[in-house]
Amino acid sequence: MSCIDKIWYEKSFGAFLLSLPLRPFSWLFGMISALRRCAYEWGLLQSSAPLVPVIIVGGLSAGGSGKTPLCAALIKELQRRGYHPGLVSRGYHATAKQFPLRVEQNADASLCGDEPLLLKRQTGAEVVIDPNRSRGAFYLASLGVDVIIADDGLQHYALERDAEIAVIDGVRKLGNHKLLPAGPLREGPWRLKKVDAVVINGAVAHLGYNPMVLRPQPPQPLDPNFKGQVKKGSRVIALAGIGNPERFYKTLEDYGFAISSVLHVPDHGRLSEDKIRKAAENAPVIMTAKDAIKYEGSELANVFVLNVEAFLAPAFYDDVESMIKNAKNKIELRARRQKRAGTAEKHS
Repeated sequence: MSCIDKIWYEKSFGAFLLSLPLRPFSWLFGMISALRRCAYEWGLLQSSAPLVPVIIVGGLSAGGSGKTPLCAALIKELQRRGYHPGLVSRGYHATAKQFPLRVEQNADASLCGDEPLLLKRQTGAEVVIDPNRSRGAFYLASLGVDVIIADDGLQHYALERDAEIAVIDGVRKLGNHKLLPAGPLREGPWRLKKVDAVVINGAVAHLGYNPMVLRPQPPQPLDPNFKGQVKKGSRVIALAGIGNPERFYKTLEDYGFAISSVLHVPDHGRLSEDKIRKAAENAPVIMTAKDAIKYEGSELANVFVLNVEAFLAPAFYDDVESMIKNAKNKIELRARRQKRAGTAEKHS
């Protein structure tokens, strides 16, 4: 456990003492965050969105909570119900020079970011990246989608929204309930009362929350030309460049693997192929699907990918469909406001 994880998530007197010097910065962060939020509520800063339902999928905590598998499951279910959803994302660590950028199936992960490319390939839906999510949403709407899913956009108030879904890690929950940097939170726990639905990943849900279970699929070779396999009970090396790698390690163990060691990599980071190749000489290396996007085309023997699929109750998807249908009034108000402004194309 890193020092920052100890401060944020460990319930001990030592973690409390370590958090004390950071608390003044958390108060400052909270004040700036509150002023920014109020500026949008009072109309000092403008929000905008296209004339299709916009659903935010986000979280209160920094780091991974399960937003990506939830977005994939939500898009697939909406497609099954006859909708044509699309996803807009910031494209974290994307190196593209021009935005908005439409993500293609054969895109380079370094250009558009690993999560957007993974979601594109898993769902086939239209995916657009843009640090300016409002601009990206307008472009996404021009591609013919009838529902927009905004990935990790809960605090991006420049994008007007019709519904919000917050995701919580079922093990870490909200940590010490402190704001950054003394704690993991971008906004206080009160924010959960303002959203339309709360999904809790990997634990028995709190009353009124929606449980989500991530079910792993059998590991597949990263290199399709590699004919080997890895059996349950094997000792493996884990690689997880995600916000909460501990969750991936537990998934491997629950699946039946014994982790002999881990290859440490930052969230969205990339290791050298030589380092992975050397590790794979000692034991099978298993990585997340998000990591695998960065190494596709590499001839890495004895390296495998563990895909996971999110499962939620049908009632959750029914609620989301109700959110979409209930967005009609908000969209009509947006249309009138945009008409008064002169054009829906003028956004920043």
